[in-house]
Amino acid sequence: MKTNFLFTLVFSFIFLSSVHAQRMAEPGVLGAGIASSYPAYGLSAKYNFTETHAAQLILGGASYGYDSTSFSFGVSGRYLYNFDVLGDSFFFKPYGYAQLSYFTVKYDYYGASDSFNTVGFGLGGGVECEIPDFVEGLTFSGELGYVGGDFGNGIDSFAGLSYGASVHYYFDF
Repeated sequence: MKTNFLFTLVFSFIFLSSVHAQRMAEPGVLGAGIASSYPAYGLSAKYNFTETHAAQLILGGASYGYDSTSFSFGVSGRYLYNFDVLGDSFFFKPYGYAQLSYFTVKYDYYGASDSFNTVGFGLGGGVECEIPDFVEGLTFSGELGYVGGDFGNGIDSFAGLSYGASVHYYFDF
């Protein structure tokens, strides 16, 4: 397990260091990385259509607080609006987002198995930043928002404060 993780880390560093990086708000760039924004977490891809408009897809798990015998999956699609209040001379950009998600959870409880699905929504905002003179194209972000969804009968709905963090690397195709 440790060998696979080390190999993946070294291969990723070599690959990402050889790809020409672009700034996080330039049109036509793709950011790939990992994101965690309750309840979704996993692999993330961001694409900038323009300097102002972008889209994000988060594909992976979802955390609802059930025990270890549960399986959860989530996919979230987001529209991002990048605010240009500071100009190009700063190394961070604020953004707002609207999110639509699909979540599923399956759990086994004393031999009984059941699964539930929901369509969720979210609204929020955050800040994405680059660290100057670190790795060109590597960004970090933090966000706050509101998220909600209802599984129907059997499992409680979820709604409330959503917080998250992500790391992305932007490159141009």
